[in-house]
Amino acid sequence: MRQRCYNDFKLVKETETDGFIYGEITNHFYFENGEACISGDGFVQAPDGSRAGIIWGLAKEPSISVCIEPEVDRWGVYEIDFIKPIKTIDDLLLNFRTVLPLLKEAYKNAYSK
Repeated sequence: MRQRCYNDFKLVKETETDGFIYGEITNHFYFENGEACISGDGFVQAPDGSRAGIIWGLAKEPSISVCIEPEVDRWGVYEIDFIKPIKTIDDLLLNFRTVLPLLKEAYKNAYSK
């Protein structure tokens, strides 16, 4: 297992899916537009405990792009597009599970290099 980063931030246990868990850096209940959270920073923990950073915003379709290539302490930092503003934990869950296939592919690619 690689060294872990983001140790000062909490995992959102409700999001655990297939061993992957979303971690919160930006409070997903901070409604910067007064109605919902529409952007933020987070991380994802893989089943082996390794982590990657996430910078997220909104778009009609989920997407992922590499911001920082894998390093010793994380398997990268990725810009992610969630599909729905976050007002509830169910919104966070829906967004995380929607982008999870993209994150799993990024995780796999990080370890295949």
